[in-house]
Amino acid sequence: SREDFRSSINLLSEHFSIRSCGNHESDKSLDFDIHIKKNQELVNQRAALAKELARSNLAKSRRDDEIQASYDGQPNIIFLEIDSVSLSFSERFFPQTWGLLQRHKIQNATEGMSCPSGWCAGMFNQTSVVGQNSIVNQLAALSGCLDRDDPREKLNHYTSSTNGKKSYCPGGGSSSLGSNGSEMDSDHWIFDVAKKLGYLTFFGEEFCYEDSPYVVQSQSAFTLDVDFALDPLFCRLAKDWLKINGKVNSQKRTYNVDYDEEEVPDSCFDGKSRGEIGLEYIRQMWDAYDSVPKFAYLNALAAHDYSLDAAHMPLSSENYDSIVFRFLSNIMSRSDSRDTFIVLRSDHGLQGGPHPIDYAIQIEHMHPFTAIIAPAKHHSLSIEQFASNQNRLTTGFDIYHSMRYLMSASLNEDKNKPKLLFDYGIPRWSYNLLRQSIPINRNCEMAKIPKKFCPCIDERSDMAPGFYVGHSEQFNVRKYNLPLLDYDWNKQKFVASTLPGRLVPKKQSKYDVAFKRNVPTPVCNTTFLDHYINTGMLEESWQLIKNITSLHPGSDVSGGIYLYPRQAMLIVYLVQQEVASRAIIGSRQTLKPFRVCETGFGAGHSAALFLSSAPNIEVVSFDKFDRPYQNAAFSALRSLYGERLTRVVGNSCFTVKNYAKKCDFLHASSLCKTDNIDLIAKSTAGVTLTSTAMSSLTDKSVYFGEGGQWATLKKGGCIEDIACFGEEETKISADLYLAKGREQTISHQFCFARNTGNCASGNVAAMGQVVGSSRQWQKDEFCQSWMLETPNIGAH
Repeated sequence: SREDFRSSINLLSEHFSIRSCGNHESDKSLDFDIHIKKNQELVNQRAALAKELARSNLAKSRRDDEIQASYDGQPNIIFLEIDSVSLSFSERFFPQTWGLLQRHKIQNATEGMSCPSGWCAGMFNQTSVVGQNSIVNQLAALSGCLDRDDPREKLNHYTSSTNGKKSYCPGGGSSSLGSNGSEMDSDHWIFDVAKKLGYLTFFGEEFCYEDSPYVVQSQSAFTLDVDFALDPLFCRLAKDWLKINGKVNSQKRTYNVDYDEEEVPDSCFDGKSRGEIGLEYIRQMWDAYDSVPKFAYLNALAAHDYSLDAAHMPLSSENYDSIVFRFLSNIMSRSDSRDTFIVLRSDHGLQGGPHPIDYAIQIEHMHPFTAIIAPAKHHSLSIEQFASNQNRLTTGFDIYHSMRYLMSASLNEDKNKPKLLFDYGIPRWSYNLLRQSIPINRNCEMAKIPKKFCPCIDERSDMAPGFYVGHSEQFNVRKYNLPLLDYDWNKQKFVASTLPGRLVPKKQSKYDVAFKRNVPTPVCNTTFLDHYINTGMLEESWQLIKNITSLHPGSDVSGGIYLYPRQAMLIVYLVQQEVASRAIIGSRQTLKPFRVCETGFGAGHSAALFLSSAPNIEVVSFDKFDRPYQNAAFSALRSLYGERLTRVVGNSCFTVKNYAKKCDFLHASSLCKTDNIDLIAKSTAGVTLTSTAMSSLTDKSVYFGEGGQWATLKKGGCIEDIACFGEEETKISADLYLAKGREQTISHQFCFARNTGNCASGNVAAMGQVVGSSRQWQKDEFCQSWMLETPNIGAH
């Protein structure tokens, strides 16, 4: 009988029991029970391990009671991941869960922030994905690691011994948990961290994931080793399903077994929804191990439905909403609940099946649902910081940092600023959402969000996703052999594809210098850049820069090339002449990168000008990047122009000397007294040099005054073909650094020159003259009315 079956399960070592009387497609034929009993030996073993780790890292004079005190308050953590739910989707189809979160939201009263219900529910509305799929986003939240190397960080490289998968993890911190018995540290994979710190662990996926290529636990360098898991249960069910349906020898894998029916968008086992099983595991863990810290992670598949039936997913989601609501209500009403933190989140929005054909779904993919429910009076929580972070840019890396903070024993000398006993492996680019304030100016580059997933409009001009527009698109490309999209570097956007039967000759852009060699000479009565480039992209770039710098009033915004229209036009003309002279007519593929080296990024105006001049131009900018707007401006331009824009951070007096690559065009500033000299030394014969416009060509810093850099270069035979010009008078704002606090009229002057190659340093001299650029300038190429006499060396 069923009663006998239930009474016998206590004798079994498994955490679940199944009895099937035949075909379990019928719910009545399947008896199923979960039975988690306390294992005191496991509890003692985990506690001893944690205490020994603490003892080895604390001063030897510490007594056992002090060591135990350092662990007081270690909370339980429940991490529910609902795949694939965007913030907007959760509001539409999880009304009961949303209602619960709203009832416990943080109140902002005159006396300060508070949580009257005893729970603080934070909704993190600016959360961004850090990758396209579950693996990348779960890797960030469960390990703090990347799926790719980042040369700017000193990352540890780990490789799985079973499948060769790689993960790239941060170091840093002062104290490590040690290795996990292999070459890998235990300071990354959250399940290893939790076990080392005395936690009991649970991992749940609502399907049999063995051999699955779609899960982080098999597609990263880490090995999953937990105390409780759903995989054995769902693998047992999957294998039985294959057997009953005669598919044991078919190509169908256990991870592809789906129990849902078209009429009923949810699996049912012995009267239990599939979504209830993992939550029942967690509930029983909390009952059996009430005095032990616990960490439970469950990845629910309620909204992960890519079928063609559009109703399937919402119905399944609404059903799971009811299940989650009941579970949360139960957990939050327990007597021990004030020591439990609950993370609710999705790794990304919907991305498969027919749904992404809807443009709104594509946008939602990048904005996953994220919420944290915290006990209001727990010592690990600062309500003010927690509340402020709700509207700041957050990622899975921040969730990982927060969980590491909760788990690790702290040195409690100062409870207002607790220091973690084990902090190795926490990403330096992440924040503790519970106690640290995320800077309001945090951008995607700082948060390690790839530019194509960045939600910040000041870092991307085109917010539309450029990836994975549903399976139907992939199918059509294969079936009909449609051409892949072609990217127009000049217009900075994709060219509309021409379908079979409507073949249209490709129109050559008048701005494409790869196809034409005759760059028009400057017209004297105008400085309009649209003679040379599509100015729309440049204007958009400069507007972005203006938006960013306006957020930092009082900062040292020195000005920009936009103040000097004649120099801007001549720069574009000369750069395009150089690029065109190297191009083979009719062939874009032969264009090699043309590298512009500039000292002084400023706000990025000149970098944008260069990058708009030709599709193969690369700009490397040397600057300290210590002004408050510079990192955001760099990221914004990088989102527009991609990897064609790079930077070298530091004092250009030193960084230019150490730069190892060749420069094809030089743009120097007045930041360092040797910038111009160093750039000439790092380039070959024929390369053009220009410098920031100055109030006089006889200044002693840049041009031809006594000790000026150009005077030194001319005297040493380092430059030739010097051509100098004057700008028209223009008014500048008092906000600019060079205006010195008052609006004024300026009329600056600037020069161009060729590198003779006589002063090249090191192996730069061996590179020889630049191909195709040996032609000397002719005076009649330039507007005579703009030109000035070159001053004598050392003029006053």
